[in-house]
Amino acid sequence: MEDNMIKLVNEDGEEYTLEILDVVNKDGIDYVVALPEDSEDEVVILEVTPIDGDEENCEYTEVTDDELGDEIFNEFIKRQDETEE
Repeated sequence: MEDNMIKLVNEDGEEYTLEILDVVNKDGIDYVVALPEDSEDEVVILEVTPIDGDEENCEYTEVTDDELGDEIFNEFIKRQDETEE
């Protein structure tokens, strides 16, 4: 599962690790649904912004809009349900 892990540093300089569960594209923007390393049931949703057009070097910004977050999470759940069928 190492390939699905990312390490991020927040604005306070604290480093944390997330497991990427899925990438959801909405309106041409990619969003990562991720599970913090120290959590078993609380996901975070991050907007992915490539830096200088480089898909390997990205900035991740937490989605704070509840409605958008719900839409991304619902799409994630829908995909998970389809995968289980």
